[in-house]
Amino acid sequence: MILERRVIVFPRADFLDAIRRYGERNNKTMPDLPPMGLNFDPAQDVALTVTFAATRGGVETRFAFSREDVGQALTNHCRDHKVPLPKDVAKQVEKFKDGAALSMQIGSPGMHVMVIDDQEVMRNIIKKLLSKANPAQITEATNGAHALEMLRSGDVDPDVILCDLHMDKMDGSQFLRELRADKANLNNRKPVLILTGDKNEQAHEVSRQMGASKVLTKPISADDLIKQIMLVQGYFEMNK
Repeated sequence: MILERRVIVFPRADFLDAIRRYGERNNKTMPDLPPMGLNFDPAQDVALTVTFAATRGGVETRFAFSREDVGQALTNHCRDHKVPLPKDVAKQVEKFKDGAALSMQIGSPGMHVMVIDDQEVMRNIIKKLLSKANPAQITEATNGAHALEMLRSGDVDPDVILCDLHMDKMDGSQFLRELRADKANLNNRKPVLILTGDKNEQAHEVSRQMGASKVLTKPISADDLIKQIMLVQGYFEMNK
């Protein structure tokens, strides 16, 4: 149960100012010009890309920032402007209109996790790993087609999806392809972590291109799995 949730909103101008100041402190000094593009997706490892138009005879300039960079930039901005922040709470960066938001939760986030695997024994193993995070709800699906049916129905609204790569009827790659392409599905942009025993990096890259937020190799520890779930949800570890 969430005991308290506080959200600080950063409109585009404040968001960009926070990133500029952070960049200056970390050898990423950006041009003193309006950017041509600002692409922000907290579910990705490279959460923010700021693009500046080419100067005369030059090329476009891009600056990339991780989720942790963005979180620290917003935190620094609050400190610089004397905005009080609670200590020792879960902190999350989120997209808000054309800017960003920093949310802080006191208590358990109460995650709802969907687990997709065609083997019951594997679903049970994953549920056991997840138990350390005390999720509010775990929804099980026996394959990608089963999961899509539930997600399209609107009966389930998971915070994050864990999906096996190799399954009968519909595997993880096809599930990702159909989920991301289904614009009518309100869950089509939810973070998806692919779990696989396949160590082939090419297979991992194909999954990422299909829209996987992360590709994790089994076996995986409970601590590592929970950490990766928190990362794709936009949580970050703030420097003291």
